[in-house]
Amino acid sequence: MAILVKGQITITKGFDTWQKMVYEQDGKLEEHGIKFLFAGTERENPDQLHVVMMFPNMEAIQAFRDDDELTEKRREAGAEIESGVMTPISDDYFTNYPDAYIKN
Repeated sequence: MAILVKGQITITKGFDTWQKMVYEQDGKLEEHGIKFLFAGTERENPDQLHVVMMFPNMEAIQAFRDDDELTEKRREAGAEIESGVMTPISDDYFTNYPDAYIKN
């Protein structure tokens, strides 16, 4: 069963820089089984990034956390790793109600 995680982290180089890093790390994210369901910044504070990610299992969350190469790429893109908070979501949830909205 997949695990949804809500995350929040401070970014210092803007959303576009962070987003570019994510796209450049497609292979690494796929290796860990990570999918982004949502990523965006606060309207009044563009340095606060919020994400909802899907991991295949707890081992994948730990592998993401322990991946030094990916952590360095995130730092280079302006993510203040120490500010990050990841909150696993319970098994009780629904998504895309009533319709999915995607902006790339």
